[in-house]
Amino acid sequence: MLHPRPQEISWSKELANSVRLIGIVGAPIQIKYLSSGKVVAWTRLGVKKSASETTWINLTFWDELAHVSFQHVEKGHQVYVSGRLVSDVVEGDDERQQVYYKVVVQQMNFIKRSFPLASLYEPETKFGASGAKLGNYSSKSSTSTEELWQVFFANPIDWWDNRKNKKNPKYPDFKHKHTGEALWVEGKYNPPWVKSQLARLDSIMGSLQANGTSSAISVMYSDDFAPF
Repeated sequence: MLHPRPQEISWSKELANSVRLIGIVGAPIQIKYLSSGKVVAWTRLGVKKSASETTWINLTFWDELAHVSFQHVEKGHQVYVSGRLVSDVVEGDDERQQVYYKVVVQQMNFIKRSFPLASLYEPETKFGASGAKLGNYSSKSSTSTEELWQVFFANPIDWWDNRKNKKNPKYPDFKHKHTGEALWVEGKYNPPWVKSQLARLDSIMGSLQANGTSSAISVMYSDDFAPF
């Protein structure tokens, strides 16, 4: 059976590298007012690849949409976005270049929730007594794992810390409260700086708890891990 040839369309900037996504906002919207008069805002969107995997996408909003997102969008919100996929090249301290992909958002809408928000604590029993599937939540590549740790350190209060109360060693050390994404301190693909950053975070949290101000911590290292 011969299928017809796809029709040709004219090239347009609006269609080039256009994407549509639905996901969970993983961090508070950050906003910056530029000297040129333009306004830019940014965050990360967690998009489910499967029941056990989430891909994190950087989102950038400009001008009016930057104001709208900053005023109305909060972490944990489920949103639909459409826009253009672009890339940024960032040079690290070691002079190595890293490529970051992001979506420049052109349209955004909220998604009506048909399920209750996650509770503040999710018991281990939801993963099953045998623990056979507990190890399936880790990212499959070093790049995605590194990005997920960056998301964790940007907003550690968005994650359950299970290190002291987990009964099964395969249970994740940290689990995101909204997306279910998981991290292990001894993960195979962890970047080398994870343990030193965790030690720093634990020290800060310990000091806050000792002073009775543990609730004050919100966003950490956002300047380091939220390129736009």
